[in-house]
Amino acid sequence: MTAAELGTLPPLQALRHSASLPLSDFRLAMRRLTGAVTLVATHDGQTLAGLTATAVTSFSAEPARLLACVNLKGSTFRAIAESRRMSVNLLAYRHLDLAQQFGGAPTTQSQRFEPGRWGTLATGAPVLLDALAVFDCVVDEMMVAHSHAAMIGEIKAVLLSPRNEAPLLYSDGQYTTLADLGETA
Repeated sequence: MTAAELGTLPPLQALRHSASLPLSDFRLAMRRLTGAVTLVATHDGQTLAGLTATAVTSFSAEPARLLACVNLKGSTFRAIAESRRMSVNLLAYRHLDLAQQFGGAPTTQSQRFEPGRWGTLATGAPVLLDALAVFDCVVDEMMVAHSHAAMIGEIKAVLLSPRNEAPLLYSDGQYTTLADLGETA
């Protein structure tokens, strides 16, 4: 396809002022985006806080940084904003119950941390010691837009599992994992 076949672009101002995409369409389309499941955790000096997140990705290799999106309404955002440190813990499929607990099960923040083996690395943020990988970060920047903040974490330490395990994934509204052809997860 050529640029001529695409035609002219609509004016940017008109696009900015046009109606937003309906929330239901956005949610249906985003359900198709499979993501790795992580726990984002922090400690603000008094309170442990954490949440289940799939909106996490690498940001840069030099310096080593990642990006995690966090809802502004939650206590985890407030604790990260206060402490400026967080861990991102990449979960294995066997961590399904933990992901559900951090993902909104009716528990207090401190109860979320009761299961699992937790410790700390360089920043003092809580890390899940048996995660597939742990990224221990100092929050370098926070960009707030609408309902969420994009947290750019400068990675100060990593912890890698010696085990080769299937990752926990989230796709089409449910938890899943990878499977060899012919196998089901």
